[in-house]
Amino acid sequence: MVTRADLIGSWELVSWQGFKNGERIGYPMGEDAQGQVIYSPDGRMSGFLMRNDFRDAPHGANPDPNTSLAYGGTFRLEGDEVYHDVMYSTIAHWLGHPLIRTVVPQGDDMILKTRPETTSSGNVYEHHLFWRRVKG
Repeated sequence: MVTRADLIGSWELVSWQGFKNGERIGYPMGEDAQGQVIYSPDGRMSGFLMRNDFRDAPHGANPDPNTSLAYGGTFRLEGDEVYHDVMYSTIAHWLGHPLIRTVVPQGDDMILKTRPETTSSGNVYEHHLFWRRVKG
């Protein structure tokens, strides 16, 4: 069983993999994507993800969800799932809705898995984000 204490702290992204019908289909922001998620003791959270080459974008370039995204709000645990209750986001349709992730502990690290989503074509998509705890 995952506890709040298991999540509290800062985490760095190791990898983000996409799956279609249970088979890996690649890395949504590249094999070298970067990111962090932070869970605070007062129940707040924030997350940021970006392509590694985003740093090379021209000055003034407008990011899109394929190059960088960020969101924050509060979090709560229900069983082995963490609910990110989104209050702030670079993706408008996430605002006011929970992003639900299954927490899979991996020693001192963890995987956050998105809930499977089935498209109108019947394909099932899921994302696995592997995080390493920042030691301080």
